[in-house]
Amino acid sequence: MSSLDKIPEAEMVLVAPKSRAERRAVLGFVPRIGLPIVDYADVERIDTFYLECQSYRDYYRDPYDRVHKPMKFTKHQGRCGVKVDRSVEELRQPIRWVEKRLPYIGAIDYKSHMNLGVDTSVILRERLLF
Repeated sequence: MSSLDKIPEAEMVLVAPKSRAERRAVLGFVPRIGLPIVDYADVERIDTFYLECQSYRDYYRDPYDRVHKPMKFTKHQGRCGVKVDRSVEELRQPIRWVEKRLPYIGAIDYKSHMNLGVDTSVILRERLLF
């Protein structure tokens, strides 16, 4: 008897619906706050495809074929193509809506009153002017 014989089988007919209910939390994960670089329909399509893949995983893990195969995976979808993600290009652009602060360019007047010959009334008068 090998160690693999001791692994208990999950009752996929009972586990699959509970897993689907927990996985539905993915659908509302990205808040719709109106970002122009986010395609919310594409995000929803990806999340739905993820849920369908997880359902297919449940079907594949059922050793007794009691879980139904998802409709998405019953027919040939055609050749897989990679859709270019335009949002990455937009994220790499410099920020346009925030102006860069320019540093202060001006002569700084360092008044050194460490000279012992300067009267204290002159120092106090200069401080009151600023």
